[in-house]
Amino acid sequence: MYLKSASIFFAQLLAVLLLALHPVETVAQYSITVTAGGIDRAESVVSVTFPDSVAPGVYALEDGSGNTVPIQVNEHNMGLFIIDKLSAGDSEIYHFSGEAASSVGASQVNYTADENTFTFQKDGKPVLSYYYDSNNPPTELDHRYKRAGYIHPAYTPNGVSLTNHLDTQMHPHHYGIWSAWTKTKFQGRSPDFWNQQDETGRVDHADSLDKVWEGPVYGGLKATNYFVDISGSAPVIGLNEEWQTKIYNISGTDKQEYNLFDLKLTHTANSGQPLTLPTYHYGGLAFRGHQQWDNPDNVSFLTSAGYDRSNGNETRARWVHVGGQVNGKQVGVAILSHPDNFRSPQPVRINPSTPYFVYAPMQLGDFKIKPGSPYLMRYRFVTYDGEPDVDALNHLWKDYAYPPGVTVTAE
Repeated sequence: MYLKSASIFFAQLLAVLLLALHPVETVAQYSITVTAGGIDRAESVVSVTFPDSVAPGVYALEDGSGNTVPIQVNEHNMGLFIIDKLSAGDSEIYHFSGEAASSVGASQVNYTADENTFTFQKDGKPVLSYYYDSNNPPTELDHRYKRAGYIHPAYTPNGVSLTNHLDTQMHPHHYGIWSAWTKTKFQGRSPDFWNQQDETGRVDHADSLDKVWEGPVYGGLKATNYFVDISGSAPVIGLNEEWQTKIYNISGTDKQEYNLFDLKLTHTANSGQPLTLPTYHYGGLAFRGHQQWDNPDNVSFLTSAGYDRSNGNETRARWVHVGGQVNGKQVGVAILSHPDNFRSPQPVRINPSTPYFVYAPMQLGDFKIKPGSPYLMRYRFVTYDGEPDVDALNHLWKDYAYPPGVTVTAE
């Protein structure tokens, strides 16, 4: 009995000593003040960077009225949450206690996978699919059209597909939502990464995704693509592309529902030599519309400056709407360009006959993607059923361009 009691005593003593040497880590508590600024906020994405380490996960935030909202923290100590409403000039204080968000609602952004795509859903309804492995071209097309590293389909809230790829009747080298440079100079050659059927350049996807995730605030993925010059004696990677997509758990306004997702592309020179982009009318971030929009009478364009398909080509825009009828239903998408993008507001390519659109900064003159100076592209996509609401799109662009102010203080 004595030996047993002594063993328990020494075990307890050892535990106390270990706790003294390695105290239990506690999560710091913070006050997060969100300021609307000069814009009425509605379902706005708020980004928070904590001053101290916070483990990745989903936590509960409590506002001044005792309501809770989830905040999703990533491995870089950054949290995202969505505020419902905040009037211009107002502010709201949220309390972060480090409590897990176990009871803040069942609404989620989730994903499923098949042999070549990840498909993200919002509350069970599809938002978009990303090709992480090569597509399967129809028999009319050969190996030159195999590609991964792009989005198709992208859907409206009612599940109507907006995008097209591998269209055997018209420009099969277009891929839903994708990026590619057309006219280039690299190591004395001129690889074309857009018209890959010409076999001077292609875009390869890495063997696997860097990361994919889901959650109550947002889901998304991070992937790597390679712009490969195949115009010389041996393939050479000219650019590395980091592809990041974030799909938000946002439903829209009382007037119109929408899906909302962000695309951030980072192009980095892979060698000690730059990739030069001479002046040209298209190339960059591109959108190819639904096959039923191949008929020019069945699709319309509208830019933030009020231009349409007849006069919008090679003008500059903060956002561009593309929409039309799909199986008798009016649907559309707006692509919002961040003001920090190169040569913003960027000039656009609106094709007069094919339903595609490109943000093309090289229309304003040559530029280079140099070693050590990554080229960054940021765009927000808004998809909807029905006609575009111009006032709402202008408001969404302002909310994207000038997000709410955030101050974090330890409690």
